[in-house]
Amino acid sequence: MALKLTRNAGTVVYGGWELDEHDLEGSYDHRLWVRSVRDGEVVSAVVHVTDYDGRVAEHALFSGGDPIKLDSEVAVNLESVRTYVIRETSHCSKCNRGGEEQKKIPQASFAFSAPRDYKVIRDDAIKKS
Repeated sequence: MALKLTRNAGTVVYGGWELDEHDLEGSYDHRLWVRSVRDGEVVSAVVHVTDYDGRVAEHALFSGGDPIKLDSEVAVNLESVRTYVIRETSHCSKCNRGGEEQKKIPQASFAFSAPRDYKVIRDDAIKKS
């Protein structure tokens, strides 16, 4: 069974065999930077993958398409893209303004297939104490 993560454009996911949650930048084997997410006729995401040697490769993933093979045991695939809508301002009943501004944000759902000892951590993860 694959680990599934939902990410917006501009976010990062770190993966590694000996990933240190206190030093993600210094301990990753793979760093995935989600550059863009598209929802529409073509559902896709563009991801930059940096390996532990600092080499960067750009990949376009498509829903239902081929996965990125990070190494012989680790692969990432785009499962789907969903768009959610947020309101930028709340409605003010006194002045009857606001509440009309909407922002649509597409989010990509990625599936990571890897052995159990491979760690995957989001860039915004908060460790529970």
